[in-house]
Amino acid sequence: MRRVINEAAVAAVVSLLLTAAGQAADQNCLPWASAAPVIAKNSLLPANIIYQMVQSRTGGQIIHASLCDQDGRFFYKLVVLGAKGDVSNVTVDALTGQP
Repeated sequence: MRRVINEAAVAAVVSLLLTAAGQAADQNCLPWASAAPVIAKNSLLPANIIYQMVQSRTGGQIIHASLCDQDGRFFYKLVVLGAKGDVSNVTVDALTGQP
Protein backbone atom coordinates (compact mmCIF):
# COMPACT_ATOMS: atom_id res chain seq x y z
CA MET A 1 0.00 0.00 0.00
CA ARG A 2 2.79 2.43 0.93
CA ARG A 3 4.59 1.74 -2.35
CA VAL A 4 1.42 2.52 -4.31
CA ILE A 5 1.08 5.86 -2.50
CA ASN A 6 4.75 6.70 -3.14
CA GLU A 7 4.40 5.81 -6.83
CA ALA A 8 1.26 7.95 -7.08
CA ALA A 9 3.06 10.85 -5.44
CA VAL A 10 5.99 10.54 -7.83
CA ALA A 11 3.62 10.39 -10.81
CA ALA A 12 1.83 13.51 -9.59
CA VAL A 13 5.09 15.41 -9.16
CA VAL A 14 6.34 14.39 -12.61
CA SER A 15 3.05 15.46 -14.16
CA LEU A 16 3.22 18.79 -12.36
CA LEU A 17 6.81 19.34 -13.47
CA LEU A 18 5.91 18.67 -17.07
CA THR A 19 3.02 21.11 -16.83
CA ALA A 20 5.23 23.72 -15.16
CA ALA A 21 7.91 23.26 -17.81
CA GLY A 22 5.34 23.78 -20.56
CA GLN A 23 4.00 26.90 -18.89
CA ALA A 24 7.51 28.21 -18.34
CA ALA A 25 8.27 27.98 -22.05
CA ASP A 26 5.11 29.93 -22.85
CA GLN A 27 5.96 32.80 -20.51
CA ASN A 28 9.53 33.59 -21.57
CA CYS A 29 11.07 31.69 -18.66
CA LEU A 30 14.57 30.41 -18.04
CA PRO A 31 15.43 27.34 -16.00
CA TRP A 32 16.94 28.11 -12.60
CA ALA A 33 20.39 26.93 -13.72
CA SER A 34 20.47 29.36 -16.66
CA ALA A 35 19.16 32.46 -14.88
CA ALA A 36 22.38 33.83 -13.33
CA PRO A 37 23.32 36.22 -16.19
CA VAL A 38 19.79 37.70 -16.28
CA ILE A 39 19.77 38.06 -12.49
CA ALA A 40 23.09 39.93 -12.52
CA LYS A 41 22.20 42.14 -15.50
CA ASN A 42 18.88 43.25 -13.96
CA SER A 43 19.99 43.49 -10.29
CA LEU A 44 17.47 40.84 -9.24
CA LEU A 45 17.52 38.94 -5.96
CA PRO A 46 19.82 35.94 -6.34
CA ALA A 47 18.19 32.56 -6.75
CA ASN A 48 19.73 31.21 -3.53
CA ILE A 49 18.12 34.06 -1.52
CA ILE A 50 14.72 33.35 -3.09
CA TYR A 51 15.21 29.63 -2.42
CA GLN A 52 15.89 30.28 1.28
CA MET A 53 12.97 32.70 1.61
CA VAL A 54 10.48 30.32 0.02
CA GLN A 55 11.77 27.35 1.95
CA SER A 56 11.42 29.19 5.26
CA ARG A 57 7.92 30.48 4.36
CA THR A 58 6.58 27.15 3.18
CA GLY A 59 8.64 24.59 5.08
CA GLY A 60 8.86 22.66 1.82
CA GLN A 61 11.46 21.75 -0.74
CA ILE A 62 11.68 23.46 -4.14
CA ILE A 63 11.49 20.81 -6.83
CA HIS A 64 11.33 23.08 -9.88
CA ALA A 65 12.18 26.71 -10.42
CA SER A 66 12.43 29.17 -13.27
CA LEU A 67 12.94 32.88 -13.78
CA CYS A 68 10.29 34.48 -15.97
CA ASP A 69 10.04 37.83 -17.72
CA GLN A 70 6.67 39.34 -18.50
CA ASP A 71 6.94 42.76 -20.11
CA GLY A 72 10.13 43.59 -18.21
CA ARG A 73 8.79 42.38 -14.86
CA PHE A 74 10.84 39.47 -13.57
CA PHE A 75 9.48 36.81 -11.25
CA TYR A 76 10.40 33.35 -10.06
CA LYS A 77 7.96 30.49 -10.60
CA LEU A 78 8.56 27.70 -8.12
CA VAL A 79 7.03 24.30 -7.49
CA VAL A 80 7.30 23.39 -3.81
CA LEU A 81 6.93 19.92 -2.32
CA GLY A 82 5.56 20.24 1.21
CA ALA A 83 6.59 18.14 4.19
CA LYS A 84 3.38 16.10 3.92
CA GLY A 85 3.73 15.49 0.17
CA ASP A 86 1.53 18.37 -0.95
CA VAL A 87 2.65 20.28 -4.03
CA SER A 88 2.13 24.01 -4.49
CA ASN A 89 3.04 26.66 -7.03
CA VAL A 90 4.67 29.79 -5.68
CA THR A 91 5.37 32.99 -7.61
CA VAL A 92 7.85 35.49 -6.19
CA ASP A 93 8.76 38.94 -7.50
CA ALA A 94 12.45 38.69 -8.47
CA LEU A 95 13.18 42.31 -7.57
CA THR A 96 11.46 42.55 -4.16
CA GLY A 97 11.10 38.93 -3.01
CA GLN A 98 7.40 39.46 -2.34
CA PRO A 99 4.89 36.73 -3.22
